[in-house]
Amino acid sequence: MLINASSAQSLITLVQAALKVLTVLNIASYKYPEQTCVYDGRSFDYVIVGAGTAGCVLANRLVEDNETTVLLIEAGDSPQAESDTPALMLYLQSSAGSWNYTVTDPALSRESHKETKDDLALGRTLGGSSSSSYLTYTPGSKEDYNEWARMLNDTTWTWENVLPYLKKSQRLEDEDLAKTDGEFFGQDGNIGLTVLRGTSSIKTEPYFKAFSQAGIPKIASMNGNTTLGYSNAIFTISNNLRQSSAVSYLLPERNNPNLFVLKNTMVKKVIFDGYRRAIGVEAVTCDKRYIVIKARKEVILSAGVVNTPKILMLSGIGPRDHLCDLKIHTVADLPVGEGLQDKLGVTLVYNMTNKVIPYRPFNPYNFPAVVLLGHVAVDNSSETADYQSVNYINYPKLLINYCTFTYFYNDTICNNTISTSVNSQMMFTLINKQKFKSRGRILLRSRNYRYPPLIYTNYYSVEEDLEDHARLCQHYSEFEDTESFKTLGGKFKDPKLKACGKYNRKSITYWKCYVRAMMTSQHQYSSTCAMGKVVDPRLKVYGVKRLRVVDASVMPFSTTGGTLGSTFMIAEKAADMIKEDNEDEDGYCY
Repeated sequence: MLINASSAQSLITLVQAALKVLTVLNIASYKYPEQTCVYDGRSFDYVIVGAGTAGCVLANRLVEDNETTVLLIEAGDSPQAESDTPALMLYLQSSAGSWNYTVTDPALSRESHKETKDDLALGRTLGGSSSSSYLTYTPGSKEDYNEWARMLNDTTWTWENVLPYLKKSQRLEDEDLAKTDGEFFGQDGNIGLTVLRGTSSIKTEPYFKAFSQAGIPKIASMNGNTTLGYSNAIFTISNNLRQSSAVSYLLPERNNPNLFVLKNTMVKKVIFDGYRRAIGVEAVTCDKRYIVIKARKEVILSAGVVNTPKILMLSGIGPRDHLCDLKIHTVADLPVGEGLQDKLGVTLVYNMTNKVIPYRPFNPYNFPAVVLLGHVAVDNSSETADYQSVNYINYPKLLINYCTFTYFYNDTICNNTISTSVNSQMMFTLINKQKFKSRGRILLRSRNYRYPPLIYTNYYSVEEDLEDHARLCQHYSEFEDTESFKTLGGKFKDPKLKACGKYNRKSITYWKCYVRAMMTSQHQYSSTCAMGKVVDPRLKVYGVKRLRVVDASVMPFSTTGGTLGSTFMIAEKAADMIKEDNEDEDGYCY
């Protein structure tokens, strides 16, 4: 039977409609802490805004002291039932568990993509984006953290000093990897990590051999200390369950009497006293009550790369000119919202015509594809990856879903690259450039908290980024000439882009055209409240007191591969810093 994009999209829509019933029933909420009833004026030691990837970690660590009370405020609800099942991750996109924000500037090429929203895939649920991400885990590289430390002139952020916090969050459950890389991975942490090394029908060694013949070796893993080469991907999956921060950090504390969770509640702004001390937040509850909640020690913003700067600016912390335009009193003039960074991927599809076997469905509790991760430097003398290649190996029946729904390619593109009546293995590859000079920006649309912010991605606004990305795609495509690739019967599936057809496929001009058409966001956002600009190295907001930011927005630049592992680490490290800084504090009296 011929597989095509329109039928795949129809099936996805049907499945999402069925899953909405489970969302309405809220059948998974029993596992998580019960909703707290908070009255106006109530006080807690710490108020954490945002129960996302970082917020759940913080809440867990701060209530380790049984004399400390923590209120965790989340705009969304408990994770949807399908969030737990790895193979259902596709259906979480554009769902009730997402903010469904859209970018303000047109980001995707309209020649190749559907006329649809540029959804930023930001989680609005307990666990945040860790409850809806695509489950691949990377810890960042040694060079990333050492560069952070140099930029901040602060050695506490070097690889040597963040590694204990990376390990503290990890529970590696792969015996082979533990034997080879045990010194770089923790085995007693909260986040369960597993490795999928192939299946009975999909063997990975022929692919590793092809990459090796192209000059890129196979390595045991991406452990941060060694990042160049190809490896089997590591996933945040354990015991058949997604390991979000809600599952891993919030569930164990669901009955802790010192942890209070307030769901379906929007924080309007942070409240300051006359000495610029954060003393609490103003919020709107699910039953439309406007309340003030007070913090005896600190307010901590963990609302994410978009909502943390939004709340800061609504609170008077941000660029003075922008705040003045909206008639918001400036508490601290800081470049909040500036420096937005994302990782962009470019898709290449290959059909392995010599691997024709009957389709076999994947275990729904595993990741729904075999994934090989490559971190590659174009210059062999370099120790830093220029690009990451994420290679999904499966059959067209599954891969066409990601083409049409995850990456929004139009039906013509998906049918040209994936539609087939033959069950040969396919490799759906994303070439992700690691460092971009182009930066976006978050601005307020209104002083009314209900309005979504303005999100300017500014992709490829620096021409050098486009040139580099084209060069990286060209470099990756060289593996097509290896003997192992030919043995697999590998064929590049041309999307038949009208604008690019006149160029030689080996030329950089072709690849520049291709990149513009096939670029897609990897939803790895960071840097809108960066250390050294908005917060200091201890994550305290400049110009005010008792206010911290703890999420991916504090990264000076995003880490190699992705931001999930490094966000867990930042939260673990922040928890210790918060405890140290408040060790002798009795709290602010009201």
